[in-house]
Amino acid sequence: MTDVDKLSVALFRLPRPLLALKGRVHTFLSSRLNNMFDQVDDTFFDLADRADNNRQQTMYFDAMRLIRMERKNIEHNFFGVLTQSFQQLGQHQDPELPTQEPEGLEVVENEQLEEIIALDTMVFRVSELCKPELEALNTRLSSMVPATVTMKNNPVGPDVICESFNEAVAHLELKLPVKLVLFKLFDRQVMVSLKDFLVEGNKRLRDMGVLPDLEQLRKARVEQRQQEKPPAPPPEQASVAGTAHSSSSPAPVSASASGETAGQPGPDSRATDSRHQAGTGQPTNRRQDDGQRYGQLLSQLKNLLHWGASGKSGSEAADTRQRIEGDQLVSMVGDLQQDWSNAVSAEADDSEGLLQLIDGHLERQGEASLGGTERGLVDLLDRLFVKVNHQTIACAQLATELRKLELPILQLALKDNTFLDREKHPARRLLNEIAEASIGYTEKVDVDEDPVARAISSVADELAGQPPGDHAALTQLLLNFIDLVEKERRRVAVLEQRLMEEATATEKVNHAHQAVVKVLMERVKGKTLPRFVVSFAEDAWCKVLFLNHVRSGQDSEEWHGSIRLLDRLLELVAQGQTDAGVVAPVLATIKDSLENVSYDDYDMGRLLGAMEQYFRGEPVTGSEESLRHGVSASPLQSVLVDALRTNIPGNPAGLEDDSAEHVDEQYLRRADSLTRGAWVEMTDEGADKRRCKLAGVVLPSGKFIFVNRQGAKVSEKHRNRVAMDLQTEKLRPLEKTRLFDRALEGVVGEMCQSKSVH
Repeated sequence: MTDVDKLSVALFRLPRPLLALKGRVHTFLSSRLNNMFDQVDDTFFDLADRADNNRQQTMYFDAMRLIRMERKNIEHNFFGVLTQSFQQLGQHQDPELPTQEPEGLEVVENEQLEEIIALDTMVFRVSELCKPELEALNTRLSSMVPATVTMKNNPVGPDVICESFNEAVAHLELKLPVKLVLFKLFDRQVMVSLKDFLVEGNKRLRDMGVLPDLEQLRKARVEQRQQEKPPAPPPEQASVAGTAHSSSSPAPVSASASGETAGQPGPDSRATDSRHQAGTGQPTNRRQDDGQRYGQLLSQLKNLLHWGASGKSGSEAADTRQRIEGDQLVSMVGDLQQDWSNAVSAEADDSEGLLQLIDGHLERQGEASLGGTERGLVDLLDRLFVKVNHQTIACAQLATELRKLELPILQLALKDNTFLDREKHPARRLLNEIAEASIGYTEKVDVDEDPVARAISSVADELAGQPPGDHAALTQLLLNFIDLVEKERRRVAVLEQRLMEEATATEKVNHAHQAVVKVLMERVKGKTLPRFVVSFAEDAWCKVLFLNHVRSGQDSEEWHGSIRLLDRLLELVAQGQTDAGVVAPVLATIKDSLENVSYDDYDMGRLLGAMEQYFRGEPVTGSEESLRHGVSASPLQSVLVDALRTNIPGNPAGLEDDSAEHVDEQYLRRADSLTRGAWVEMTDEGADKRRCKLAGVVLPSGKFIFVNRQGAKVSEKHRNRVAMDLQTEKLRPLEKTRLFDRALEGVVGEMCQSKSVH
């Protein structure tokens, strides 16, 4: 919203009828909220009394006290949001199809998803129950304000009221079971009574002169359409060409290319009353019916892409066959489920779609053809499922299973006009979940053995067995699928956690090994030292350093103290110190440290004995050559140190970065942006592609661990190598959320772009 829009909204004055409606809804909701809060204590007390354990009982008692204390704040927040929704009706909205891609649905956790589904179910039930009243109220409000009032932004509609309550309680720290109980109370005490208020609201607005003849005009249009209907064909050729016209006048539905952008107007405009006065012809009624039957998005696409007679080729324009629409099309495609499954399974590519199957069936019957909007809908779904498969699903078998869903989804879209308009629609969510669950399958999968693949395969049959548009059944199917995927995710997460713990432990050991070798080599390499000092460094003190590094870390006092003790010993050796008062404390501390790491007593005795002998100044026996090669060489003989053979665990070579090439900084940042759980597609040297998930990054070396969908490690790469692969496109990050919604946005954009080009 621009600054001018914000200013106009702030200065907008509600018309007197709308002010009266605002006062009435405030009184109504205040009374119903009081009834709800009166039920809170009894409800939660009963739940606490029936709780299975003390934890649940405490949860319900705490929630009861919290809601009691926050009651005033909840009411204040609720009516604040509701008042704001009234004021926002002063914002004018462009009725054209949005050209910018709207924001998508945020990624949500499973608990948040259950809250959203609970609210959506409540809204849908009330919207269906009060549909005629809401449609009439939308039309009346649209005639008084600059905005086009829809189901989504009607301030006395179920969408706004439920969302206002959700925001009013958002600040409360309530567990999911408590919040669901609170939503249920709100549904029973507030939303159930909304229909009576909407009836009264329409009556008051009519009495105040707001479109007083609206009901008569609607009734007249229905009668006119019934009179214009063609004679009914024989039963065996029954058509439903007029079925979709028997409902009330359409309610504007908020829609966008992505499905749900609040406030976008529909094909109806706020000049509804002027259209009534001018009279509406059949084409206008038909467009409005399409918007009501199939949703706002499809209606806008129909107008933009000219679906129908004006957009047909010559042969199609001359086709005088009866148009098959609505319920008859739903019934007909239901009989094609087996044919569609067979066709999808037999096709190696996506050249043949559902539209060709339906056209072929109708051609063989020779009785009817698809209407313009229905043809556009089937074509849209064909493109949509092809795009999802091409961009998301790498396993051909699961791609086939997903494509089988297109036919039951078509039935759903024909019956439920909210499917394409609402990102929160349970069927849309189900398709998103299926696409996300399928993203990791790149090899052949045994559908009967893999639980997630088996669930995906069964969804088409379950949808086909449900009445289209049954939100309760869809929601349950969605929750069941999410529950199954979540169980599998938790199982794999345990394996990934173990893998990361092993990788972290290995990295810690390797890092300690490297640090110890570095400290020792910096102090002895290239120097001539007594033999016992070399043995002390590579056999004994390396173990002390290693364990102090592993146990306490490189910044610990233990690590630095052991280094200082080594430096002190080397200093005494360099000085040729013979003062027992200076040497004895150092040797005593060395002995204590070796005992702490359980160093062998015999070897420790020999080592300390050699040190005492050296610091007493006893003469060295044996030649330097014998010291280098003989087993009986004196430990006091000096040798030149060029290397050390430390006897400690670890492989410092595992820490080395295998990529010394220059890496662009932007690709290093892209590598750092990969988060745990991110899916990527790797291209191997043989041009084979595989998909894997980032299980985590091992620090401090920056080693990326990639696993397959079963949690088994498939690759590990250092940060620079990951950045190099991103730069050379051998590694490609994959989107894993809202995959179906993104595909829908892409298909709609392509269709609109294609129209503008031609």
